[in-house]
Formats: sequence, structure tokens, C-alpha cells
Amino acid sequence: MGLKEKRIIQAFQKELFPALETEINTAAGFTVPLNISWNTLMEDRFSHLYNDTFPKIYFQPLIEGFKAICVDDMGIELLKAGLKEVIIINENDEHNLERAITFEAGVLKIDHSPIVNADQVDRRSARIISLLEDKLEEFAENGSTNTTSESAESSENKTTESSQKKTIDINEMYNRSFVTSMEKQEVFNEMVSGLDWSCDMAEGKLTFGEDKVFDIQIFGTYSENEKSWMWAWANTQSGISETFLQTSLAVKAFGKALNITDFTTPKFEVESDPGAFFATIATASIGESCYVPLAFKGVIVYVTIKSEEADSKAKNTAESICSHILKVTSEYTFPQKFSFVLLSNS
Repeated sequence: MGLKEKRIIQAFQKELFPALETEINTAAGFTVPLNISWNTLMEDRFSHLYNDTFPKIYFQPLIEGFKAICVDDMGIELLKAGLKEVIIINENDEHNLERAITFEAGVLKIDHSPIVNADQVDRRSARIISLLEDKLEEFAENGSTNTTSESAESSENKTTESSQKKTIDINEMYNRSFVTSMEKQEVFNEMVSGLDWSCDMAEGKLTFGEDKVFDIQIFGTYSENEKSWMWAWANTQSGISETFLQTSLAVKAFGKALNITDFTTPKFEVESDPGAFFATIATASIGESCYVPLAFKGVIVYVTIKSEEADSKAKNTAESICSHILKVTSEYTFPQKFSFVLLSNS
């Protein structure tokens, strides 16, 4: 690392990092042990980008991941008990999420290039959420053995309380998500109205017209012939790269944490297409902008996208909310168990 890089990284540590560290600790609900190998976070010729890429690659995904985990006291307790350390390092200029972000023995390690794929914050966030939801409880249990009957009883009581807190009704999640996602959906539909589309699932690209190209996450499919829903993470026969399954996996993680069996059951029969219902929850919870249903001869493939244009234009006005409610209720028939409820104080 040359003098120029050292000065830029030192300036980042002094000027930008303290606020980011505060956000991390606030999101987690406790002081997170951070082990950052600053001298490895460098890429020749690109040091001028660090102020933009460091937050996106290393710190914003942590903040969003911890926020998603710590939605209740149970999540905060599990994170505090199961997360021993966060290591941030760049050993191999890695950007493949499966290799770049790992969680083993209570140590969350982000070994990622400081430059490559910087804007894919949501995918790194989803990877962190998925790992923590899958393994936090295991590490929390292994690392917190009580030595007295009193402490064991206290732990049992806390576990019981946490189990009672962590269940949430899926319709409640939808009602909370609706206002957040509705206008972005409306804006996106106007952006691509009348344009032909093509989708390259191997590359994770959805194109409208000649020049509107979006990166996608493959979410799930509804078979009109079988009357069944399948999550993309369960569709192993399609050979979908895990890179394009992060939103689907994050929803699975939510389902596991909140005891929502519809999010963790790989495939199930359902009379009416629940894709729009599920995707509304996902886009609001994971931070995606919109979802798009793509029809392929009796199968509807739901994908989610990130669109800065849709995000910037959405205003959630009363007029747009009412307009989108009418469209949703007229265009989609949800199964009876997935009810639509308009909350008067939303």
C-alpha cells in the first residue's frame, strides 16, 4: 500500500467510519466486535473510489442485515449471543458471495474486493441475513452454557418468551409492506408500459424495449396447470446460480425466524397465484424496488429488481396509494388465507 492509499484510508477511518460504526451498533443493539484489516482493503488505481465503495461493500450490508435480524428482542438476544466477531478483510479480491461472506463458529467474515460489484448492497445484505438466520441460534446455544440451575431456568424462560414473540402473521407482514412497495410498483409499470421484454435467467438480466436493462433476483414460480407455488431456492432442477437466489433465500430466512411455514415450505398447492402477495412482502423487507411476473406457457416466474428510477420517483401519496389498491384488488385474486386488509391508520 502506497502513501496515497494510506492517506485515503486513514481519512476514511477518521471522517466516515465513526458514523458507520455507530449505525452498525445501533442496528445490532449492542457494540459489535469489529476486526477490520484496513491495510488489505486496497485496489491499485481505484483508491479514489473508497469513500463510495467501502460503505457499500462492507458496512451498509452489515447495517441492513442487523436491522433485519433485530426486528424484536429475540433477534437482538440471538445476535448478541451468537455473533462473536465481524472480520472485514480483503485476502483474495473475492466477489462471489458464497465465498466472500461466511459465518462460522460465531464469526461473520466479509472477505470481499473493495471495488467489484459495489452497488450490489442488497445482495450482500441478503447473504448476511440468510447466514445469520440459518446459524445464529446454533452458535448462541453452543456459546452460552449455563453452570447453575438458576441461570438455566432464566435461559429457559427467555427462550420461551422469545419463541412467543417471534411468530408473526403473514397477512400482518403484507399489510405493513403494502404502503412501502405499492408506489414503486406503480412507477415501474409506467416506466415499461407497452414495451416488449426478454429475460436471460442465466445472466440474471431482464430487458424492456431496447435499453431498459435490470438485474434480477429469481423469486418463485406459480404453475397454473398444477395450481402450485415453488420458491426459487427450492427449484434445484433449474440450476439457478445462488447469485440470483439471494432475495428468495432471505425470505426463507425470515420464515424460519418468524415461524412462517409458507416461506420455508419448498413447494405447496394453492388454488390462486400468491406471487404478488409474497413479492410485495419481499420487496419491502429486503430492499428491492419492484417485482415482475413473467408468463411462460402456464408458468408465472416472479423476479425482483432494483431500480433507482422507481425508487426516486415513488412518493407514497394518498392518491397513488388508492390507485394502486384498486389495481391490486382488480388484477389479483389471492387465496383466501392471504387476505388483503387496508389499515385506516397506514
